[in-house]
Amino acid sequence: MANPLAEDLRQYLKVKKAEDFSRYRDKPVEFIEEKRGVVLTDDIKRMVNSVWKYPITIAMTANAVGKTHASGHVGDCWYMVFPDSQVYTAAAPPESNLRRLLWGEIGSIVEKYPNFYKNHDITSLNISRSSLSFFTGVTIPSSGTEATREAKFSGKHAPHLLFIIDEGDAVPDEVYRGIESCMSGGHARLLVMFNPRAEQGEVYRMIRDRRANVVQISAFTHPNVVTGDDVIPGAVTRETTVRRINEWSRPLADDEQPEADCFELPDFLEGAVAKSLAGVDYPPLQPGWRKITEPSFSYMVLGRYPAQGSTKLINRTWVEAARTKWDVYVAEKGEIPPAYTSGVMGLDIAEFGSDFCVACFRYGSFVERLVAWGGMDLAASIDRAVSEYHTREVLRVNTDATGVGAGAAPQMSRQGCSANGIKVASKPTETTDLGEFRILRDQLWWAVREWLRTDPGAMLPPDELLIEELLVPDYKVDGGKIQIMKKDTMRELLRRSPDRADALCLTFASAGFFQNCDFS
Repeated sequence: MANPLAEDLRQYLKVKKAEDFSRYRDKPVEFIEEKRGVVLTDDIKRMVNSVWKYPITIAMTANAVGKTHASGHVGDCWYMVFPDSQVYTAAAPPESNLRRLLWGEIGSIVEKYPNFYKNHDITSLNISRSSLSFFTGVTIPSSGTEATREAKFSGKHAPHLLFIIDEGDAVPDEVYRGIESCMSGGHARLLVMFNPRAEQGEVYRMIRDRRANVVQISAFTHPNVVTGDDVIPGAVTRETTVRRINEWSRPLADDEQPEADCFELPDFLEGAVAKSLAGVDYPPLQPGWRKITEPSFSYMVLGRYPAQGSTKLINRTWVEAARTKWDVYVAEKGEIPPAYTSGVMGLDIAEFGSDFCVACFRYGSFVERLVAWGGMDLAASIDRAVSEYHTREVLRVNTDATGVGAGAAPQMSRQGCSANGIKVASKPTETTDLGEFRILRDQLWWAVREWLRTDPGAMLPPDELLIEELLVPDYKVDGGKIQIMKKDTMRELLRRSPDRADALCLTFASAGFFQNCDFS
């Protein structure tokens, strides 16, 4: 009787002998250009070489600069030059992102060079030379638990291991925890690519903490934009870039100085012209510095995070100061609220799904570590909230009385809590010098802003998710009304609901808000 393992090993050795690309093991750019006939830009070459040199490479890219195309070739090269390799690819949900984009590029390589893959088994999202060596796609479920998603990326081991993550800023943190557990042995690499829209998530933290080599790819360095010719068909064009410069930025005034949200027009674009989408001619671009007026310009053209401009609701400096004060206070007194203070509990309620129930306890200027839980039905979550309430000195609990949380306040009241249901979409009760608020939610977010801005004792706990959520929204004044970024937009940028920040906001609902509460 044949030994399956021995047969698999023979097949592995057969393929290994047939595909000897060992001379390219340290020359990935040469392999892609010579064996695949692909023209790589200088930026993409830096990205490719970084994968071979550093354990983690993060590519912050503008739109249409060839990152997904190049990543398909990175995986193909790794798989070919290392016969004992395993390559795992993933993209942010939905699954069509992985199938249509990244594996669309990989499929094109296989179709163009079938002889290279003639001894390989090829199925949907998978190419294998044996059970020991393969090139595969791993889907990220949008539902289920964090543990399930982490497990899908754990336990991967091979002499040469590569993970490729597209749209990496929208990939859940637990996926990166699973990948990290695989990178302690062998020759392991991680390539993450994304358009840097918001400073949040594990990818941002890797950049911030310098745990990765970062390659920034701007449209301003792409051959199509530099030369004005269609050097690489299908990539970003000078026409599109010039149009976006006209629409999403403006020249600095004579008395303005360049700041973080500014850029200097490249010499090769001086005098460049373009038409609007309506066919109207824009005037030739003039040399000098320009101010970015639309955040999309930063990540779509420059491949960098948008700067925090004057319409950013909460400044990072205020948050960092509040974090430092919390650490200093706790080092001296422990995680005990200041004496002679009673807490206010903010409760953001959720039921199943991907959102979490979050309880925030604020004692004057001091905020406890937030308590979050998920996976419970509404009744169980309310019982959990009641338990958290009764273990502290709390004056009242303010809950969002919209949607699933509408019945939370009455049920908590029946269990001995002083509970108030806050209808955040109702009429606001205060105004500012800038104008009125659109709805009560805007007023609550503004209260958090002013607390962090003006209270020298404001203290925030060490909670990365809370900090990310506080730094996401901007605001505008439209028709004399202050409007905070909509929750759906925050959810899109964060790839989750801002549950923690919402819970903190609810602690700022004072007695003046209760006329808007639901006591039914």
